[in-house]
Amino acid sequence: MTTIKMHPSELAYAFSYSETVDIIGWGRDPFLPTTQADGDPKAWYADGAARLSAAGRLVETPDKGLNFTEELTAGVLALVDPALVLLVERKEGKGLRRLTIHMGHDTVLGMSHTPDGMFELTRYADLTAATAACVGFLGAARMPVQAGARIESTQDALKEVHQLATSGQSDKAIANLVKLGASAPDAASIQRAIAEPSAAGVLSLLFCSDNVARSAKPFSVMTAPEDETWILFPPASLEGPMVIERSSVSALTARVMIEVAIWLRLTE
Repeated sequence: MTTIKMHPSELAYAFSYSETVDIIGWGRDPFLPTTQADGDPKAWYADGAARLSAAGRLVETPDKGLNFTEELTAGVLALVDPALVLLVERKEGKGLRRLTIHMGHDTVLGMSHTPDGMFELTRYADLTAATAACVGFLGAARMPVQAGARIESTQDALKEVHQLATSGQSDKAIANLVKLGASAPDAASIQRAIAEPSAAGVLSLLFCSDNVARSAKPFSVMTAPEDETWILFPPASLEGPMVIERSSVSALTARVMIEVAIWLRLTE
């Protein structure tokens, strides 16, 4: 696994050689000038080229002329033409922190925006390692779960539980969860994970072609203060029933990999 930092103008320059300027999970705005002083596109791209050359990512050879390095080329191809994107957003204060994983052309590349305005790109050995990084980013419990508790219900019923839990009606929320089949301790843990999570966010599997997300599989991830993680997801379609399941880093990583394996078989 290797990690590098790149300026938005570097990425904009690299993307200009592809057929798209939109990156799934990001759009185009994060790679464009943010101030009027940086607003000249020619100057922005020139700055990107200069930064790439200084970093040794844009090199010139007598036989091939000016080209990107093989590593950068592989990373850009994964970003602009992925087969699969993992989009992860973790709540942080009133905002969100985002991490994406792009799989394409035999490359698995992670990308996040750092506080200094740079982009951090990480190349992973495989999708399993990248998925575990995503789940860890969401703050899921580290301790493995055995036979995880599982509750299946309707969206409306779980929406009511969420409203009760977040409005201070914890006893009613717990009672509703018990009616849905949760044990009393599990119901209390779920209520705390909803009402006062130590970490929370969403991991979405985006199955892509031609740089467009064609279908999605979302997992809401909530970790209670006692370091107990619960995930909420539709087992079939987004319109179907919903499942709440006890989880952890290893359990959610395994579930995501199963979903990907099913998708790969369906697309063969």
